[in-house]
Amino acid sequence: MPPIPQDLAASVRALRAMSPSEALVERALNKLPERPERPAAEGGKRAQRARSPSRWGAILAAPALVALALAVLVARGGGAGSPAIERSEERAVALPDDGHAWMHLDLWTHRHADEPAVVHLEVPEHVRVRLPDGEGGALEQHCQQERCSHRLTRYRGETPLSVAVAQPGRYEIHVHHESNEARVRERFVLTAVRD
Repeated sequence: MPPIPQDLAASVRALRAMSPSEALVERALNKLPERPERPAAEGGKRAQRARSPSRWGAILAAPALVALALAVLVARGGGAGSPAIERSEERAVALPDDGHAWMHLDLWTHRHADEPAVVHLEVPEHVRVRLPDGEGGALEQHCQQERCSHRLTRYRGETPLSVAVAQPGRYEIHVHHESNEARVRERFVLTAVRD
């Protein structure tokens, strides 16, 4: 497993140092069933210690701390080594009189340090996509639904992903790629115009 980030470790230490409020401890103790009375010889200090707020506080706080630590871990991306890198890019595309205007998506694959990445590409309707076929060539696909998703495994960035549009408009393309090194979310907004 990757090491726990320093800020998460500091948060967990801070949570461990916290104790529940007296009101919470009192409510929890009041919900417990009544214990039968013991003879006076046994009662004494042991009975008082059993109802000590600090002991019950520790027992009640432990599950809450675990749940909070898990929630922080899930919110950070399920334990991945680093938070997601996000970027957005806007481009203007000049459309030809006939046909499509192709452009490469300059993905930040350098963040993966030469490790293969899993890529999820989502494009809107009427966008063509060129994806590597794994043999040095490319496959072309045309999205004819409201949105289309494509998934590549073991992508290293050697063959760029390309998209094409043929009609004027605004097109929003989302790309998520992740490896053991990084998680990157990229958004490309293409504004296609015809002169």
